[in-house]
Amino acid sequence: MAMEAKLKKQLQYLDGVEVDWNVMLTGHTSLRVGGPVSCLLRPLNLAGLQTAVQVLNKNHHPYFILGRGTNLLVRDGGSRAAAISLESGFSQIENLDSAGRVKVGAGMRLNRLLRFCLKEALSGLEFIAGIPGSVGGALRMNAGTHAGEMSDVCEAVLLLLSDGALSRLSGSDLRFSYRSLELPPNSVVLAAEFSLTPSSRKHIRDKIRALLNTRKEKQPWRLPSAGSVFKNPPGDFAGRLIEAAGLKGIRVGDAQISTKHANFIVNRGQARASDILALIQLAQEKVAQEFGVQLELEIEVVGNNHNT
Repeated sequence: MAMEAKLKKQLQYLDGVEVDWNVMLTGHTSLRVGGPVSCLLRPLNLAGLQTAVQVLNKNHHPYFILGRGTNLLVRDGGSRAAAISLESGFSQIENLDSAGRVKVGAGMRLNRLLRFCLKEALSGLEFIAGIPGSVGGALRMNAGTHAGEMSDVCEAVLLLLSDGALSRLSGSDLRFSYRSLELPPNSVVLAAEFSLTPSSRKHIRDKIRALLNTRKEKQPWRLPSAGSVFKNPPGDFAGRLIEAAGLKGIRVGDAQISTKHANFIVNRGQARASDILALIQLAQEKVAQEFGVQLELEIEVVGNNHNT
């Protein structure tokens, strides 16, 4: 995607920021679809991130945080926005005390965090077993399962605000809800503080194995997906409604509503974002027609239909 030469020059020479231009996001999202972004920025430290965000805001250029791309659908035309990855400079983890409080960078992968918890014998985050993604993304969507969610263990979130200032939200200022965390506009999650419980490694390992076995039984593991496509409506399950509407297994191109779990759309090889969007629209229309329920997206959709 095109970017103004003046802005490109400013971003190219920022200290503490690695940059790639016109990056296809097919290799950066779990669905393996999507067009390009104008650039991919990888800040190596807080100063680099602050400067990059300041430059983008000053030039009124859109941007978004790209975690592991596991809850993201990028349209085939891509996006003129800049994508910012925090994995390189914001994946640190540290024990804050001996009672189970830890501070974790937003760029850390959830599976690495879970390995740390097992090593340190800290319980409370077992529910993230098998959930792909990063800490920052999991916080923003209050990721979880029937076994727990981020709001159960998160006691504080550290943010970079749109004006470059730092902020720490805790207690009643943390407004979690179902698959959501209310945050100031255009703020960036930098890190989180979790309150965990010292336990035995065997207890933690057993819980992780049980959760992983359940996921493998009920969810498609072998094909690219973005996890649950829709939020569950109050008192029901999106997957049940989609299956009851007769859509389980239906295909558009190489995109398919999973035969294993109807709230998953999988890429069977050469799917395009437009194929997935067509299935999303079909599921929403059919469920609304059959049951009067409006399915709300859990995944985020960005970009344009055409590369302009």
